[in-house]
Amino acid sequence: MQKAHMELDEYNELYQKVVEAIEAVIGLDVTIMNENMRRIAGTGLHKELIDEKIDISSAFGRCLTSGRVQVISDRFEDGSLCSSCPRATVCTEKASICVPIKQGDKPIGVLGITAFNQIHKHRIVDNWEVYVNYLEKMALLIEAKYSEHQSNIEKKKISARMTGILNTINSGVVLYDKEGKVLYKNKSLIRILREIGIEDEDEFVKEIRKNKLLQSLLDNDECAHPCEIAIDILGVKYNLLVTITYLKISGYSNEVMLTIQNINYFKKQVMQTIEKNQVRLKFENILGISPNFCEVKRLAEKAALSDSNILILGESGTGKELFARAIHNYSDRKDYAFVPINCGAIPDELFESELFGYEKGAFTGAFSNKIGKFEIADRGTVFLDEISEMPYRLQVKLLRILQEKEVSRIGSNIVHKIDIKIIAASNVDLKKRVKEGLFREDLYYRLNVIPLNIPPLRDRQDDIIFITNHYVKYYSGMLKNDIKGISQQALGLLLEYSWPGNIRELQNLVEYAVNFETSNFISKKVIEKRLLSNQDNCKTNRLHSKKSLEDCLSEVEKEIICSSIKQHSNFGNREYVIKQVCKELKISRATLYRKINNHGICLNNETSLIVET
Repeated sequence: MQKAHMELDEYNELYQKVVEAIEAVIGLDVTIMNENMRRIAGTGLHKELIDEKIDISSAFGRCLTSGRVQVISDRFEDGSLCSSCPRATVCTEKASICVPIKQGDKPIGVLGITAFNQIHKHRIVDNWEVYVNYLEKMALLIEAKYSEHQSNIEKKKISARMTGILNTINSGVVLYDKEGKVLYKNKSLIRILREIGIEDEDEFVKEIRKNKLLQSLLDNDECAHPCEIAIDILGVKYNLLVTITYLKISGYSNEVMLTIQNINYFKKQVMQTIEKNQVRLKFENILGISPNFCEVKRLAEKAALSDSNILILGESGTGKELFARAIHNYSDRKDYAFVPINCGAIPDELFESELFGYEKGAFTGAFSNKIGKFEIADRGTVFLDEISEMPYRLQVKLLRILQEKEVSRIGSNIVHKIDIKIIAASNVDLKKRVKEGLFREDLYYRLNVIPLNIPPLRDRQDDIIFITNHYVKYYSGMLKNDIKGISQQALGLLLEYSWPGNIRELQNLVEYAVNFETSNFISKKVIEKRLLSNQDNCKTNRLHSKKSLEDCLSEVEKEIICSSIKQHSNFGNREYVIKQVCKELKISRATLYRKINNHGICLNNETSLIVET
């Protein structure tokens, strides 16, 4: 039944009973018509015509349109003033009385009686005032039932609307009476409890009501801002964000509503959103036109369509992270987080907590829960840069994550299922690390499902020219220096150089040249000044022509470490020197120990150190 309309619905039986009751009292045929001119109840001859439409020109139609009582007692012999018969040419009705049914001042239907013989006609004519009075009272009864029906419909709509709203919001909702009995739970509460591993929601809603922090707020009889609470169920602690609201409804005092959120899920969503807000790097944004480099990009695009793990190999500065981001953005996971982790930059003692997260109180300094990188990357991609630097003792944990697709935080026995794609990268030979016992063989094969080898810049002569021209144009515009290009002599130097720093080094060199060039073309002199700025650089370049790149880089690395050790050796003991060198070079303690052993470096008169794992 629509508003202000009487329709055949769950109340049609009631209307039919009303007309049958009226007929039993007065012995005349009775009809009820709705606002749409349709008969919705009837007795006698009219019972067969229920749901038929009544003509607007009839007495019923005039009663509805005028809102006034209609009494018809004559001129029916030719059927010209038929009260209600549809499509009749000759009507057998002799007399009728119609009274309006109103909602407020608006007619919403008609209640009428009809005489089909002379005896009934005389009864109507002789007693029409009595009948009108009786029918008007019955019309008021119908109107009251109709208003009640409308009120029930509105209540149902409001109830359905509120239930729909409560079931679609992300927060769980629990309503308690003043004794703590649960009156209502929404669907989101069930979902939230499933997320944190609680199966018995009935036990949970009882326990959360007993929480000491919540109870203290309840005792103050005031609404509270969201607060973090810990619920202990069967020895397991669950952290939740809870808000208390008192419902001040007349006649329903002391009811309390709790809105509940999984604080870890909320933090995770925030972290994932932060990780997603990044430049949408694509493969076409990675500079390079040489055939061997284009082949790597083609393979990377194909690998992006698979969920298999990828191992990117290449020297420092070749763009391994650019490839990883492009792979992620080309994959089905592009709408989720891309989480880069530099395994060589995280101190060993923080490595586990960064990757796996921890629970509040798990160790000294754990003042709140922390979501690990792997959880943040759920349904997205984890990029493990410098994977060779991952501590050996944590490699087995990473292997388990790859195999089981689940992770547990430090200090927690709750297992979180995760769906992640792993892209690892290394600038050293991982096979060699496996032979040296520094990298797990099983982990190597687990990561190296799809290998991508990025060629160094020195093997991509076409790219040296292409990338140089790109950065000359880019930095000329950015630095507002009118540089048209690079001279042939300067370009010759770039093509002869070995580029140990690859694209990163070339980019820095071009930026330097654009800053200090005074003519319209970058000259050989500016390039030489940068490449051969001192005798050490000359010596390094000469070594490149006689030794392999790995040997040259090893010697340079050794010189840098020795210099840093020498700088700090006069200011403290062995522990102080190690700490300062790690801080200055931004490497972990284990990495420093390994490099000291590999290079045979002396530290405070010690010839070697045992690598800590």
